[in-house]
Amino acid sequence: MKFAGAAFAASILLAVTLIPALPVTGAADDPAQAAKLAIGVRSKARPFSYRLPARVIESDSTRGPLSRTGYGGYIVRICDAALSEMLIGPSGGGQHLRLEDIIVYDIDQQCYARPPADGREPQCEEVPDGVLNTPARSRFEALGTRFDILCDPATITNERRDVIVSPPLFLTGISYLSRRNQPALENPCGDSIPVAEDPDGQPKALGTNTSTGANEVAIAGKPALDGNRPNGDAAAAGTSSRKLALIGLVGGTNAQSRGIKALIDARELPLFEEQLVKYLRQQSGTLVPKDSPCGAKGELVHKYPNHEKAAKAFCDGIDFNYYVGDLEIIRTYAEAIPGCKFDNGIVTYTNDRYGIFGKAIGESTEVSGQPAPDGSGAQRPPPRQAGESPSADRKLLVARFFEIVAQKVVFNPSILDKAYNDTFPNQPQSRKLKLFYWAIRGERLPETELPTGNADQK
Repeated sequence: MKFAGAAFAASILLAVTLIPALPVTGAADDPAQAAKLAIGVRSKARPFSYRLPARVIESDSTRGPLSRTGYGGYIVRICDAALSEMLIGPSGGGQHLRLEDIIVYDIDQQCYARPPADGREPQCEEVPDGVLNTPARSRFEALGTRFDILCDPATITNERRDVIVSPPLFLTGISYLSRRNQPALENPCGDSIPVAEDPDGQPKALGTNTSTGANEVAIAGKPALDGNRPNGDAAAAGTSSRKLALIGLVGGTNAQSRGIKALIDARELPLFEEQLVKYLRQQSGTLVPKDSPCGAKGELVHKYPNHEKAAKAFCDGIDFNYYVGDLEIIRTYAEAIPGCKFDNGIVTYTNDRYGIFGKAIGESTEVSGQPAPDGSGAQRPPPRQAGESPSADRKLLVARFFEIVAQKVVFNPSILDKAYNDTFPNQPQSRKLKLFYWAIRGERLPETELPTGNADQK
């Protein structure tokens, strides 16, 4: 076990030194460049990486830079444990890392914050050169440009092997939720649903009609309309209409491609397999537009920028019928909405391993304009135009971080157990997850104190 940990750490050091460099902007204009180490986190990816309410501490562990900046979650706790150790003693190349040397990039809010040293609430500063695309999709575009280390529930896939990756940290899988007492579907593209517009232009749903089982919405002073009525009735009532998609998910995530394919393979939605196959072909570019599963105006899969918005739309019953995503994430967000009742969400249809990913800012093995390594089809951002390649010190700090993570994960007791207990208190592990942890760190050993006295005594 010790040899395996040492070998992994050695491979990280070699990988960091061999990746060619890409020009970067000057430190004066770039908060990440001004810091020695930049960490990317999510504010809307519960329960793995999320923004904590003000002055809330969720763990009895020593507070690391991410916790001090106001972030928590399973993956964040593991990153914080490694960062805290880097603050204690010499890090990469013997250099000392201080709290003020670290900056945190919020991928969902697209801003930078520093861990406060005086106990004040951290302030998030917007990115100087504009925003990215959908956060879930753009996180790997930003790795190596806006931050060095990605502390996010990101799946280990072959498309992401051009960057540094930690040992597997969690085992999850794609699942789906359906609203309780949801009426049977006949058209996966959905009939137009009459919706009322709030003053801010947002649709407002009134829930499910208990006599018909149909989703309904209404305008003040007017009766709610049956969600299965055609467009003509919606127009006659003076309301707008919206397509009810079969599936809702967060764009740029594993659910968009592998997740839907897994549901097809498991025969979970047999009535709509033909349309789902066409959708996958459409995403891969092998389907001509005229054969689109829902035509030019219909919609089979509705995509959202984050799970907060996807879960709200699911529970409101406005946009789609089945909420697809990683099991723990979709359940956490749906359960957080009062009155949201759903079925399923027990079985997983894939085996997805989460990991922490890294690439020192300025390093690249790709050419701008090529597809991003997430399967989304998005184009990589252009290279930075001026400045120098990343320093050896920065590369060594990234390497030291992954060395510490590897040691804390594979040795026993493992940081995985502490992170799980803090994130999922009183929740039993599935048999699959128990076997996963066993394979990573061996049989769990209790934390014991070091023996005292004469070591030669038997």
